[in-house]
Amino acid sequence: MKKKSILLSVLLLMLAIGISSCGNDDFWSQFSGCKNVNSTGETRGDSTNPWETESVEYKAGKSGVLYLKHVNVKYNCATEKVVVAASVDDRHIKIIENPIGDTANCVCPMDVECKITGLSNGEYTISFYRYNDTDLYLEFKIDYSDLLKGSYIKDE
Repeated sequence: MKKKSILLSVLLLMLAIGISSCGNDDFWSQFSGCKNVNSTGETRGDSTNPWETESVEYKAGKSGVLYLKHVNVKYNCATEKVVVAASVDDRHIKIIENPIGDTANCVCPMDVECKITGLSNGEYTISFYRYNDTDLYLEFKIDYSDLLKGSYIKDE
């Protein structure tokens, strides 16, 4: 009986390791959390501060990789994470940002980053959506190559 219990535990552990290592290397994302919370937990907002200018920085990696960083996107201060979904259809890159968390009576700038793979040289339209694929937030074009590096500043 003890051997069965140990064997079952080992099998469950192996299954858990196998599941957690099954990732999609073609896409990843992360986010910074609130960037302007001071040590007392108060947020400050200064829309004249260029540090809070919203933009998208982009940079090509090797072999069809594109890194995107949505800088200073404003979300609710209580956002715990931003779930990012991405797709590439023909020459259209679609990014959907979905903030998850409670609500508070404030907003703050955050950075949301993601990596897209499988691109080939040429022009792409990049569209950022909030919450779903019908709420278009910003859109711009890039001319992808391995040397690509630049930024797009969002109009207020």
